[in-house]
Amino acid sequence: MKNQFPRFRDFLIIMLFFVVFSIPLSLLQPIIPSNWFILLNYVIPMVLTIYVTRKFFNKKGKFNFSPKYLDLMPLIIVLSYAFLIVGEFTVFLLPKPTGFFKELFDMLNETLEVIFKNKILGFLMVAVAAPILEEILFRGIILKSLLKKYHPWKAILYSSIAFGIFHLNPWQFLYAMVLGVLLGYMYWKTHSLFYPIFIHFLLNGTAFLMAQLVDVKPNEGFVDYWTHNLSQYYVLVALALLIIIISYFILEKYFSKNTKVLILATQNPHKIQEIKKILPSYIRLKMLNDLGFKGKLKETGQTLEENAKQKMRQIAVPYDVDVIADDTGLEVEALNGLPGVFSARYDGENASYQQNVDKLLKEMQGVSNRNAKFRTVIAVSYGNKEYLLEGEIKGKIAEEPRGSYGFGYDSVFIPETYTQTFAELKPEIKNKISHRSKALKKLKELFDKL
Repeated sequence: MKNQFPRFRDFLIIMLFFVVFSIPLSLLQPIIPSNWFILLNYVIPMVLTIYVTRKFFNKKGKFNFSPKYLDLMPLIIVLSYAFLIVGEFTVFLLPKPTGFFKELFDMLNETLEVIFKNKILGFLMVAVAAPILEEILFRGIILKSLLKKYHPWKAILYSSIAFGIFHLNPWQFLYAMVLGVLLGYMYWKTHSLFYPIFIHFLLNGTAFLMAQLVDVKPNEGFVDYWTHNLSQYYVLVALALLIIIISYFILEKYFSKNTKVLILATQNPHKIQEIKKILPSYIRLKMLNDLGFKGKLKETGQTLEENAKQKMRQIAVPYDVDVIADDTGLEVEALNGLPGVFSARYDGENASYQQNVDKLLKEMQGVSNRNAKFRTVIAVSYGNKEYLLEGEIKGKIAEEPRGSYGFGYDSVFIPETYTQTFAELKPEIKNKISHRSKALKKLKELFDKL
């Protein structure tokens, strides 16, 4: 379940968390002033929902709030208001509520009016608490997890639909879903919660301010006003759509300059998948076949460092591109560091993973010293400069193969402080502690400095 988070049923569980956490507070309603009750009955369940979601689904890791692209702020502000207009337009297209929906609509308006009447508490809830808490949940947890499973636009769409459903009424569903696309896009491109929180704050704060200045119901926006100025409204919506399209191309061009594109010089499909999962999304990988490279990379070095540099230079020099190449070896203490640089061909040039493992275990029969370490060396060619980065993890060789995950020697390597082999550990755990992840972390740190 944890590996597949978030599925639709997971989102329903998250919604249930919020409802369950709201029930005990509702018992306190008679003794708490209505404005404070509404604020507390939102903030406390949201905080608990975020905490339990991370705990229950094991979604660890830090939230990034870095304001790295502040030069984009004027464009982001204009784009946000364009999305606001388009979002309002979706509400405008809905028919007037009747029957049960009219009662629901009126009840929501009454709740919002109570919030908006208290200027300080209302502002804290609408423009501060909601942007921070909802963005942490929907972008920092849900979208972040979806981006690991799906194409970015599909992930953004799914998270936007979830965001709309969370608002529990058709009018805010469409509006929130439209804005969710912008919020998700900015999170995807910046990898920071600062921008979706700022946009959310800007739009909610604007709505709150306008509700104080103009006699309009909070849940209706300015829909009724535009019914008397339809021609002007359509022009305004068309202009907003034009701004969104132009802004999109500007942002794509901007982020393409700030995205590091590297050729991954390997022909091992298992390495490709593992590296893709570990690297941050702002480092975009291209494969050798994207260059039209059809040959076989030579690996004739006597060390991991020599092999990594050799593979990197075979691509970087003739194609004049930025490249990363790695070489990984299992170094067993009792075998004087073997298989080491020969790990991939320990039992022969075309040996399979199983053949290499079988040879290793045969040579380790009866050996009490089973200490070993995995080492990865990454060679980087970037901006006409070369860098070497290394990651290693110590462990022991198991008596027999165990586990079905991973590849290579994963089934017989037990990392330090663990009792399971790499092949028994879930991929997300291995990818946090492995030799390769440590080397790739240094790669990320290198690019942060550059």
